[in-house]
Amino acid sequence: MSVTPRFVVALLLILVVDRSGGAQVCSPTVLLRGQVDSSSLAAFAASIYAQSGAVTPRQKAEAIWRFFLTDGRFVAPGFWYHIAGWTYEEPDGEVLDPIKLLNSYGFGLCYHIAPLLEAVYEAGGFEDARVWFLTGHSVTEVFYDGGYHYFDSDMMGYNPVGTGDPKTLPVASVCEIALNGNIMLGKLSSPTSVDRSRVDYPWYPADLREAAIGDLAGLFTSTQDNWLFPYTRYSQGHSMDFVLRPGERLIRYFKPESANSFYLPYKNDDGGWSEFPREIAEYAIRTEDGPRSQKDNRSWATGRIEYKPVLSSKEAYFPAWERGFNLNLLLPDLAGGRDYLSRSDAAQATQAVFDIQSPYVLIDAGISLRVFLKDELQCLRAEISLDGGRSWEQMGQVKGPFRDMWHAAPPPVLQSRHGRLTAVSGKYGYLVRLSMLGGGLADSIQLRDIEIASRFQLNPRTMPALNPGRNELQYRPGAALQRRSFPVRIDRLSQYACRALAVKYLTEIGQEILWPEDGKTAEVVFELTAPDGSPLSGFDAGSRFLDLRDGLAPDKLTAETRKTGFGSRSESESGAAEASVAWSASLAGKYEVLWQYDPQPRWLDGKPVRQLLRWPEVDRRVRDLPAGTRKVYVRYRFKEIGMDSVRLATVVPQFPAAGSYLEIIHQWDSDGQRREHRERIGRPDLAHDYVIDTGATRKISNVALILSCPPPASSGGTRGGSPK
Repeated sequence: MSVTPRFVVALLLILVVDRSGGAQVCSPTVLLRGQVDSSSLAAFAASIYAQSGAVTPRQKAEAIWRFFLTDGRFVAPGFWYHIAGWTYEEPDGEVLDPIKLLNSYGFGLCYHIAPLLEAVYEAGGFEDARVWFLTGHSVTEVFYDGGYHYFDSDMMGYNPVGTGDPKTLPVASVCEIALNGNIMLGKLSSPTSVDRSRVDYPWYPADLREAAIGDLAGLFTSTQDNWLFPYTRYSQGHSMDFVLRPGERLIRYFKPESANSFYLPYKNDDGGWSEFPREIAEYAIRTEDGPRSQKDNRSWATGRIEYKPVLSSKEAYFPAWERGFNLNLLLPDLAGGRDYLSRSDAAQATQAVFDIQSPYVLIDAGISLRVFLKDELQCLRAEISLDGGRSWEQMGQVKGPFRDMWHAAPPPVLQSRHGRLTAVSGKYGYLVRLSMLGGGLADSIQLRDIEIASRFQLNPRTMPALNPGRNELQYRPGAALQRRSFPVRIDRLSQYACRALAVKYLTEIGQEILWPEDGKTAEVVFELTAPDGSPLSGFDAGSRFLDLRDGLAPDKLTAETRKTGFGSRSESESGAAEASVAWSASLAGKYEVLWQYDPQPRWLDGKPVRQLLRWPEVDRRVRDLPAGTRKVYVRYRFKEIGMDSVRLATVVPQFPAAGSYLEIIHQWDSDGQRREHRERIGRPDLAHDYVIDTGATRKISNVALILSCPPPASSGGTRGGSPK
């Protein structure tokens, strides 16, 4: 493939843009005092240390291990639980992004929690952490005191070495157990009991109960199928950064809105689309139950993003149209931060496009509005785009004469037994386009009361759950920036890259990869700009590179390995693998290298490992671009190595405007009555502490936390609402 298309990786300029002058709220966070903060990995690790009082590396390693124990009996708040089949997003497959795992899920299997532990250890200041695949089980090691130490939150155990207090003894590594299985087996007093003086509780409780510690030890000692990920195993392409615009609110419930309200993953393989979770009657696993813990009452939760664009008048007018679309932007009022379509603009505009970004995984979406079409020749069409406006799917259309509320939603791609797959399922953002077709007078076409609603899934254990009595809350603003991700489909590379040389797109068992043409160095370059051309303050760039010299590739369906025909070569040929990520302010300019592949991993403990899965997840963030930078070019080069994903995002600075404020609404049930507390944050750019006293009650049930950005009081049009 060798193309130089004119497309760029940016939202096409047909977007309702909220510029920096708007009254917006950036990444608001509300926590109980002392609560673990999941908005970033660094904050998360620091919160765990503070909560546990951990000081030494050994204490910190155990504190993170204990926080993620899958059985809620052993740790509060039971942040993570074990369940199969519900942590999957196409096209990448099993989710390995730690921010997604923390905030949208809160559950998974060993191959989810192992890279998550690696990520939190490294964010917590450890020099290194790494993941092993033991063919049937994935585990994590963390490096401190000159060596690696294995901690397993999924199976809930670790292994001290020697005699004495197990909480102060050295902790065994994977390699130590592989060489001496008695490090684990020697702690048994019988096949189903352990010498409690030699272990830290809990110690592999499920395996112990089933007399299966021997099988667990066998995973380590059967060294021929132990594989190490020497590079980063987790991706970092996602962020919890988001912006609340005037007329927008984020509602997070503590429970599912209904029993059948959840994100249902679907897989896409050679057999087409199908539900990903599998029902297993033997273990009473039913998909209709949703991603609920099989051991206790922990579950997922859902939420909503409701956006009511604030127009300069109560009605948006679409003009007469005869010969074709004259595409215009629907821009915000820079003074008041309001989206508007003025009458003078209306003489040219026939389309309006709205941008919706979610920090949580989406379940579904839709638009509703009041429509007045007087002429039978007039038609309003609603469409949705998941690729930045490169392609559109129709949600619905209505023809005149019509005067009523109208609703449109993405049609199902697949209707299956337990749910349906739509265009937004498993995504984190989309565009909605309204188009006016047909003729008629401008004042005979009116649209108002526009609301775009998106439903998402979240981990309720990240929420500030109020307790009976006095509760101290902390509001903290996020960085004053807007980060916008740009999903890139590698199967349609020519539509996204501004340069693609010596690269070919391949598929194998429904799994995608970009691979260099024979013997050549592939080069793919993307142009990044803000949708409205605003100066950039930074950008993110990442990918997963695949050195497949051993004939093993990642399996998106299992997060384990599969055999592949790509890239296999002899050891003498393996030194030819090269890859890099670089950037420049111009397409032809000098590129600054952000990352370069080193096929020889470093061994901090001085102990090389032979069996390696060389699949580095690479993510780099640049936040110090020169003032006035409006375009950056990100270049990927690779030879004798492939890549199967592209992660890109732009960052634009935001500035607070007069009149902006945030309303925080806590809702809970007490003594059979719905109660709420409203806190107005007059300066959303400043931290703010407040207190909620729920009264002298023995028990309360948390219902929702609502973050609302009402329109400025002087604005007209539809308003972002607070619950009545």
